[in-house]
Amino acid sequence: MLIQKPYDFPLTLRVINSYSKTGRENVGVLQIGARIGGKPVILTVRAKTGSDELEITSSPAQAPAEVEAIARWVMFADLALQPFYELAGGHPVFGGLIKDLAGLKPMRPASLFEMAVVVITEQQISLAAAGALRSRLVARYGDLVEGVWVFPDAHKLAGAAVEDLRTCGYSQCKAEYIIEFARQVEDGRLDLEALKILPDETVRSTLVALRGWGPWSANYFLVRGLARPDCVPSDDLAIRSVVGRYLGDGTRASAAQVEQLLAPFAPYRGMAAFYLEAHERLAKY
Repeated sequence: MLIQKPYDFPLTLRVINSYSKTGRENVGVLQIGARIGGKPVILTVRAKTGSDELEITSSPAQAPAEVEAIARWVMFADLALQPFYELAGGHPVFGGLIKDLAGLKPMRPASLFEMAVVVITEQQISLAAAGALRSRLVARYGDLVEGVWVFPDAHKLAGAAVEDLRTCGYSQCKAEYIIEFARQVEDGRLDLEALKILPDETVRSTLVALRGWGPWSANYFLVRGLARPDCVPSDDLAIRSVVGRYLGDGTRASAAQVEQLLAPFAPYRGMAAFYLEAHERLAKY
């Protein structure tokens, strides 16, 4: 599989693995839990020796075209970085930062349903706490394939009880949000695939009309799930902090200040925020 250049697979893995203690052990290998035809499958991605291509295998074996389609989705294979680099490369902060992170692309879950549950889980708590909740949810409702967990589908969570999600550590409200969301997907009231081709504002209005979804959640879903590079959850505490440190006076910026400081990078404000966060994480880990 070829990914649109510039692309640095090892660098991307370093950034993604910085969010997971166990992930740091798998240097050079990406494992993706997904579902093909409703069945759980594990995709393994490695760099081919002496080539720019990536090698993808699946277990159990699946049709190569379906496997590659999921890998391309997860890895933002068709995302063009060069326009962002040309826009931000002359900036006094981003000039050097882009050199350090050249070829870095974000990653996302294998399905928009999983992305949505990630969004709800991460509302108003730390990444570490959200990761623990998600791990318990997957262990209870997901599928284990060769030592790797595959996220549960909407059907499984639509049939869950609020009390069961509470035992995973979710609050009453978040448990209700997830189950209600899963039921809307399951019965067809919410078509996640249709969101892929809708304008940003239409996606936002669709999502914020749902129980438990606000502007932060909608923008997070847009930038990470749908690869809309100009969307940014400006009221996110982590983003406010990193933008203030790199682009502001060194203190945490307000949501309004985030929008002001990132304005020069439109239509790649979300990408700019991602690069700031990635740069800071690599300095720590």
